[in-house]
Amino acid sequence: MSRIIFAFFSIVLIFLSCTSSNNNETSLTNKSLEKVELNYAKGFEIEQADDYKIITLKNVWKGETTPHQYILYKNTKPAGFEQATFIKIPIKSIVCFSLTHVAFIDKLDELNSIKGLSGGNYVSNNKVIAKLQAGQIKEVGSEQLVNYELLVELNPDLVMTFGIDETSKTKLNKLESLGQKVVLNAEYMENHPLGKAEWIKFVGAFYDKDSLAEAIYNNIETEYHKLVKLTKAVETKPTVFVGMPWNGAWYLAGGKSFQAQLLKDAGSTYLWEDNTETSSFVVDKEVIFEQAFGADFWLNLNAFDNLNDVLAVHEKFAKFKSVNNNGVYNNNLRVNHASGNDYWESGVVNPQLILADLIQIFHPNLIQHELYYYKQLK
Repeated sequence: MSRIIFAFFSIVLIFLSCTSSNNNETSLTNKSLEKVELNYAKGFEIEQADDYKIITLKNVWKGETTPHQYILYKNTKPAGFEQATFIKIPIKSIVCFSLTHVAFIDKLDELNSIKGLSGGNYVSNNKVIAKLQAGQIKEVGSEQLVNYELLVELNPDLVMTFGIDETSKTKLNKLESLGQKVVLNAEYMENHPLGKAEWIKFVGAFYDKDSLAEAIYNNIETEYHKLVKLTKAVETKPTVFVGMPWNGAWYLAGGKSFQAQLLKDAGSTYLWEDNTETSSFVVDKEVIFEQAFGADFWLNLNAFDNLNDVLAVHEKFAKFKSVNNNGVYNNNLRVNHASGNDYWESGVVNPQLILADLIQIFHPNLIQHELYYYKQLK
């Protein structure tokens, strides 16, 4: 009987030992994953192991809560992750569907990897323009009319694109059905300019340039914070509004948008700073006539290039305080022949330059800075 009892307890001990061993193995596996520190970006996270990385895209597009997962591996594919997209790194070739992707890739010194581009006519980067003209980068068509045959012929290691809503799935499914490795970049959904810039860590991971991406971002953040400190002590904050009317409506930057954050950090009072929208929202133009009539500054007037054209839109503009006090500035100093605006391209990795522009406009006594993206409309 004692032998039976001893045998029973021996089996129990062996079972517990195996269970403990399995738990330790899981624990060690979990400990081997190191999460990359993100200071402002909210839309993704990166976990690193010795030979692979796990990137989880949390915000694909507005209203879509299902996360996407990408497994970036150097040698051997890790087990598991059945729903993930596996990508061997470092990638050597890429097709981009947004010009902001070009800005990130340029910062990482990987422009030679771009084999295809959507919207190449609007690109501002001179090196990319030269490559397009030389045929080294191919135009792959617009978001609505993709040249799938050419894209397959280019056979890139990666296709980096973006999604707007559920309709974007048509393109994504088509690309995947053609055997393409597709990655969504949702940088545009970030509500803080530094959050947008921090997506360089996302892009850098595919080139296995994590350390470089972190160093670049840290420099951007440091410069940005230095500028913010300059405006902390200002006693007078000028009032500002943005935009132009379109078909009777006026599109304004949401009070929780990255543009509103820039205006706040530059030491101004955005007239709609209490609004809770994270993107743009619409008001009737009469609301602008009533509330923005006495604003000190008027910014971001779409593609308008001079004050006369602005005044021709509506006679009431001539009475605006911002117009009469030389306070009208547009973010289109760097525009190419096809009206492609570098503010929306390289600005994503240069929020410190945008902020410096705004401080120079609002508080010229604080810094000596030559405007880079903005110009005064005269």
